[in-house]
Amino acid sequence: MQRRRFQKIDANTLVMLKQVAVGLLVISGVILILTAIWYGTRVQSLTLSKVEVYGGQTISHEKVSNLALGELQGEYIGFIPRAFAWLYPQSEITAALSSIERIHSIEVDRSNGSTLHVTFQEYLPGAFWCKTLLAVECVFIDDSGYAYAPAPNLAGGSLLRFIHTSQAPEIGTQLTSPEDFLLLNQLTDKLFEKDWFVSHIEIDKVRDAFLHIVGGGEFKVTLTQGPEVTVSNLNVVLTSEEFKDVQPGNFQYIDLRFGNKVFVNEVPLIELTEATLASESESEEISSTDTEVAAEEETEISSSSEALDED
Repeated sequence: MQRRRFQKIDANTLVMLKQVAVGLLVISGVILILTAIWYGTRVQSLTLSKVEVYGGQTISHEKVSNLALGELQGEYIGFIPRAFAWLYPQSEITAALSSIERIHSIEVDRSNGSTLHVTFQEYLPGAFWCKTLLAVECVFIDDSGYAYAPAPNLAGGSLLRFIHTSQAPEIGTQLTSPEDFLLLNQLTDKLFEKDWFVSHIEIDKVRDAFLHIVGGGEFKVTLTQGPEVTVSNLNVVLTSEEFKDVQPGNFQYIDLRFGNKVFVNEVPLIELTEATLASESESEEISSTDTEVAAEEETEISSSSEALDED
């Protein structure tokens, strides 16, 4: 019986065969992985298809939801869906929602594998910030004094107007610090309770504020002093015998910036203007009268405060 002869495989051929086998295994593994990724990223329980929206008062939740869902359309590199819960484009959704006017403090998160949770806050108009009293171009500011959007040309006094003497209104900036803005609003509220209605407020960079009263007249105040103290000093003036008849339209200003020393100018603005056009002697006489009134008021308020301290 003749023996079979086995031909010896060349070493180079053997190496090549091993490489082919390894390549086939690698390719098979890659195909399996890609197949698993393809189907795994399209599992219904891990596909974001619903958006729950919370927050705001006037911004449409439907608009927010549609914008968020729009960012979930399409695929990464034409393979992985953008709606895949573990790889959804959170930052891009936030950026898209930021384009909505008045929206801020946006938070985007998954509540589960198929639902996106969006919360936000909305800027609401608290007042106008204008360059001048008669300026057409104003901006809306919120209840912290932050300018967030241009304001239409509105007439009337539905919102209080603020003017900064050294800063033009600009979206994305603060009219003044939130603390000072709160003080001003507290002061206007306290004056409102006393039937003094403020039409507009001017602020300067040294924290002085000038509150213009509906009907005429101006209160000069400092933001270094609390509204309670300011209104208390004003009450002392208005309840005194000398100034009990002071009301909007019959005084030019009451200066409340110096603690218990309050200065009152009872000359209405129109009278003061006419006086400046009169003779020099008449102007000096008016100036002398105003000085005497201020001096008398300072003494009266100081003594009133001392009496309160003693009590």
